[in-house]
Amino acid sequence: MTTGFNIHALKEFALAPDPSTIGPATLLRYTSSTVSVFDKFPKAKYHFLILPRINPKADNRTTSALHDLKSLLTLGPEKARVILKELEEESLAVEKMIRDEMRSTYGEGVEWEVMKGFHAVPSMHHLHLHVISSDYVSPSLKNKKHWNSFNPTHRFFLHIKDVMGWLDLTEATLTERIHSASQSEPLLKDAMKCWKCSAIPANIPKLKEHLQMHFDREIAKQKRKRKHEIDLTVEDDEAVEDGVIPKKIQKQE
Repeated sequence: MTTGFNIHALKEFALAPDPSTIGPATLLRYTSSTVSVFDKFPKAKYHFLILPRINPKADNRTTSALHDLKSLLTLGPEKARVILKELEEESLAVEKMIRDEMRSTYGEGVEWEVMKGFHAVPSMHHLHLHVISSDYVSPSLKNKKHWNSFNPTHRFFLHIKDVMGWLDLTEATLTERIHSASQSEPLLKDAMKCWKCSAIPANIPKLKEHLQMHFDREIAKQKRKRKHEIDLTVEDDEAVEDGVIPKKIQKQE
């Protein structure tokens, strides 16, 4: 949720004729069809929103059509698929930027999963896709609602791949999925469950401590793996130099 109490801010970004005017503190990048922005209150180390840009001349890009996921899907599979594919394509570019930053910050070869999905009942006007790293380590993760809305195994977080799969369902089933998602707000009151194990922390401080534990272990594991790979490479190079591995069977680049 990028803009605090201004629930219309995302729509304003999507309406901008020149997204470069949004400002570097908010804007990540933009294309002819999307605008990607920093989440103002990130719920993980890396958290961005991708917005489809509004074009009043196209019936699948009007303000009302792009109000939220429900309004988009109501247009029908053919029109909705165009927008969802654009969001998915941009999410891959944003994910690459995130992974590059992970390796730059934590070391070559160190990266972790990135989630891409929608909230079943968004709190901000205008359709937006969350692209968020799966550490969920952030000062802005403050309550049960925050966690249950981003927990990737919870039904409130709708992965874009799953939503795109809905478009291949029968009209009746798609309508039922849309209705079910729009009635998902009570799920935010569910018990807080860890997405990696069976733990159910009693409160937010314990949840945050638990998530930090998982993150620290993952980083340590990946750094050990990377060190092991480097050590093996060094040993192989030394073996070639010493003549232990004949040059004729060395891997050719």
